[in-house]
Amino acid sequence: MAKVAMKYAKALFDASLDANSLDVVYEEFSEVEKGVSSEIHGLKELDLDPKKNKEQRVQFAEKVFASANDYLLNMLKVLASNRHLGMISDVYNSFNHLYNKHNNRDYAVVESVYALSNDELDEIGKIIIQQTKLSKVLLKNEINNELIGGLRVKVGTKVMDASVQNDLAQLEKKFKRAH
Repeated sequence: MAKVAMKYAKALFDASLDANSLDVVYEEFSEVEKGVSSEIHGLKELDLDPKKNKEQRVQFAEKVFASANDYLLNMLKVLASNRHLGMISDVYNSFNHLYNKHNNRDYAVVESVYALSNDELDEIGKIIIQQTKLSKVLLKNEINNELIGGLRVKVGTKVMDASVQNDLAQLEKKFKRAH
């Protein structure tokens, strides 16, 4: 299903990029995904309902998403037509990945023992940008009491671990090698 979702996302991404409406489509798709995320089960049921024909599913998409950008609306109608409305979140996640890659952005998870302030997160964000050469980093702070102290930052597949837990683990390895 991930490949199918990526195909829809790539088609929407390319069309909106060519039309210079990528940012508008991204913002609207984000709102659509937020709005339907709790209704995915119902959309999947609609996809599987043998009583609903292609025209009825497309009309449903036209009514529900009437205010959406034309490119986004067309993609949603294609999803409905192909019984893939239940994949909206997957398509959005793929589109979001393409959008972030295009804009040299990425998500970062900052693990700490306590909730960090916005100022602290801003400073960490600046350091991540310097280290990764990203244009923008989207930060999320997660509490992890196992760290004991310090921070662990995950950006994509990279992990920067400045936690007390990691320091103790490294120290333990050194002691084991010494004996």
